[in-house]
Amino acid sequence: MLVNLFRLRHANGERIWKKDSTVLNKERFVMNKYPKVRVAAVQAGPVYMDLDASVEKACVLIKDAAKKGAQLVGFPEAFLPGYPWWIWLDNPLAGMGLTEKLFRNAITVPGPAIQKISACAKENNIYVCISGTEIEGSTLYLTQFWFDNNGNLMGKHRKMKPSNAERTIWGDGDGSTMEVFDTPIGKLGGLMCFEHLIPANLMTLGAQGEQIHVASWPPLPEKPENIMSLMPNETATRHYCLANAAFSLFCTQVFNQDAVDMCCEGHPEYLKKLPTALNNGLGGGNSKIFDTTGEVISDTIPETEEGVVVADLDLSQSIGQKMLIDTVGHYTKPGCLHMVFNRNAEKSVHIEGEQVDNSISFGKLQED
Repeated sequence: MLVNLFRLRHANGERIWKKDSTVLNKERFVMNKYPKVRVAAVQAGPVYMDLDASVEKACVLIKDAAKKGAQLVGFPEAFLPGYPWWIWLDNPLAGMGLTEKLFRNAITVPGPAIQKISACAKENNIYVCISGTEIEGSTLYLTQFWFDNNGNLMGKHRKMKPSNAERTIWGDGDGSTMEVFDTPIGKLGGLMCFEHLIPANLMTLGAQGEQIHVASWPPLPEKPENIMSLMPNETATRHYCLANAAFSLFCTQVFNQDAVDMCCEGHPEYLKKLPTALNNGLGGGNSKIFDTTGEVISDTIPETEEGVVVADLDLSQSIGQKMLIDTVGHYTKPGCLHMVFNRNAEKSVHIEGEQVDNSISFGKLQED
């Protein structure tokens, strides 16, 4: 807290101290712009490829986070209705049956899944960021859905560029969903998986003043060490905290037996290709919460277990850090290095003009 005192004297000469009114205003500013917040990061797997059941499970986790006093809860990548692991196990045609199953279990906006998560957020007075496969038209997108504590859908973030084999499932997002939400509990934003490795993504959210970040990840086992394991991706998230002076909810999925069975059905050799192969395909949960310097400030859960981890944040921690390094402010050189953020929605077809009525009724057609 900012402290600045001036002396007064009672009539009897006794000294007393009072805070300057200017300082009181500064303290109110700090409390309003840099509140103290309790947050929760989910570590769990869905009911694999079952949207309705996964939504019910999500609501149980939301309620658990709220019972622990959390004002915001973040979920792992593609929690609804699960990450399409089959894309990494064989060629795209081999997984078409599961891809169709995902298509039939994708989230519509608005729709029943959104309605239930919305109601749960309102009933439990909690902000929710949940990641899932969204369908618009006939295209699937990987999307973080953001709800406020009144159940309003504040907006969403679509993964800008799905990674490698993911492009056989999900389409690209665009700048219209790269939004930071200004709320009473802070400025909230999020990314998914390897989006954290793209400097332009960090700058885009940082330029909007993001304070609390939801980092949605798939299962991240410690071994074997490779680009899809814990160390490099936790490092990327910690770097995000440092770069934007933001707290991060590091939300990882757990690979459960139902996912292993469905992905490897009829092909036991696929098990060796799963990132969690060293543990019979299970686990990969490593959720935690980082402060603005990348330090762990939450409890943790064993990698095969499910639940939520919780931490208390004081958003004023970022003030001193940004005084030293503001990566989208005084520590930049925009005269020689800058970027352009296009917020417009990208559409494949731009329809102009009104549709001409070319129809003719049966009666008209039969007239002589």
